[in-house]
Amino acid sequence: MKINKLLNNLEEYVAVLSLLIASLLVFLQVVLRYGFNISLVWSEEVSRYIIIWFILVGSSIAVREKAHATVDAVVAFLPTIPKKICSILANLIGVTFSVILIWSGSITVSNVIEFGNVTPAVGIPMAIPYLALPVGGALMLIRFLQLFIQDITNFKTSAPHDKPPISDGRGTR
Repeated sequence: MKINKLLNNLEEYVAVLSLLIASLLVFLQVVLRYGFNISLVWSEEVSRYIIIWFILVGSSIAVREKAHATVDAVVAFLPTIPKKICSILANLIGVTFSVILIWSGSITVSNVIEFGNVTPAVGIPMAIPYLALPVGGALMLIRFLQLFIQDITNFKTSAPHDKPPISDGRGTR
């Protein structure tokens, strides 16, 4: 899918660029403060907002790559069908969380716009940092829905007699 590839690239470029800029700003602030006794008033604030965007866009990448921390001590020993059911339920919980994040983030952004709040040091509209909530939630929603559809498709094609792999204790068959 061309749109999916575009979304993948967009997420990765935003994540890399934001982490790079935030790291450079923090490094520059440390060098200026301790090397030249000069301080940039705005760098900490801008770094903080960039890191917030990085975390929310990076969460979408983590959903896509199935890289979020999971507790699968029990699920790992389940047969195939219950394991797939748990995966479907986990994705539904992720979809619910994403919808709540979009909804509450949108309310927050509209309130900030209504009151005309601006950031203290830079003076940009506070809606820009808060916009990371609904945008990140929307990206995660897309990824959770993709995983949900993939799980449903895999569930329909699985054989009912599937059994969990036999392990020798070292994680191999």
